[in-house]
Amino acid sequence: MAIKSSGIEQEVIILKAVKELIDSMVNFELMSLLGNDPDSNILFESSTHQMFFNIILVDFLSCTDQKGPIKPTSYLGGLREIVNNPYFDENNSVHNLKVATQEFKDWVEQEVEVDVWLQSIDKDTRLKIKRLDFLKMTGNISKHNYLRAIGVAKDLKGILSKSGITVDINEALLALAEFYERFHEDILNYHSSTIAEFLNNIRWGIYDYLQPEFNKSIVWEGGSPPKYHYTYPKEIQSEFAKACYWELMNEVGRKPYMRKFKVPRCFKLRY
Repeated sequence: MAIKSSGIEQEVIILKAVKELIDSMVNFELMSLLGNDPDSNILFESSTHQMFFNIILVDFLSCTDQKGPIKPTSYLGGLREIVNNPYFDENNSVHNLKVATQEFKDWVEQEVEVDVWLQSIDKDTRLKIKRLDFLKMTGNISKHNYLRAIGVAKDLKGILSKSGITVDINEALLALAEFYERFHEDILNYHSSTIAEFLNNIRWGIYDYLQPEFNKSIVWEGGSPPKYHYTYPKEIQSEFAKACYWELMNEVGRKPYMRKFKVPRCFKLRY
């Protein structure tokens, strides 16, 4: 059972977790930002950095721990609850976060059709699959050796079945390498700039949303260097939530790593 937290405490905990996940994916250690808007794009520093990006993206698209300090929820689901019932909204400061969250949710949950040649099992087909599903599947393959990828093989077996192709679990396991090559090395490369833009917009949305709260809560104490503290909202009682609030305020006192950017429309037309 999850630790009981008030609504505002849950919001603070989720926002801090989301911000940290996005910061670990969208930064200049993993990728370079190239070009000028509206034709910007990102380039991973290496294939290893792309794998790391995909692995962390799996966490972002998955659910929180059932025994954690908040009720179990997906990070996107948690963000949607926040933007629909925000505790820190002032003068519609939540607007950009709400738009960015909805746009990414709509995009990632869209079902697409992808032509795939699975040579190892001699199958040439067009798969119908949600972006959410193939991003999680390739991330899990990036994370695990094939002996720990049976769950992904079962997912692939089910997806193939929807396309009228019946395979056993061993054949599905055999086809994972080709599935990974198509969806991670090919399609994730194509989508990486778009995904980074979505995530960066959410990160900037969190920054914009919390600026009024940051300015209201920070108390400067003077001195050299100047000292400060934050005034906690009275509804935040648990020590863990207080720690998350303090760190979150510290972090939104600085702008996100990357500027806001826009990628070409052509990066959003396929798959």
